[in-house]
Amino acid sequence: MQYTAMIRKAPDGFYIANCPLIPEAHAQGETYEECVANIKEVLELCLEYRKERGEEIPEEIGTSWVAVAI
Repeated sequence: MQYTAMIRKAPDGFYIANCPLIPEAHAQGETYEECVANIKEVLELCLEYRKERGEEIPEEIGTSWVAVAI
């Protein structure tokens, strides 16, 4: 399965990731690559936990960039 991870750089220089479809999934890392590896591990753990509890495993159907004027 594939999920979108939103990654941003914090003021302290760390990278922070979350997954909109799996709200409990958050991770960070000192580098972008470390952050991506960490969010992947967190997503796997979250999905495993949901499966064990018989909870829904959501499927992502797509993403879209939306431009806004500010």
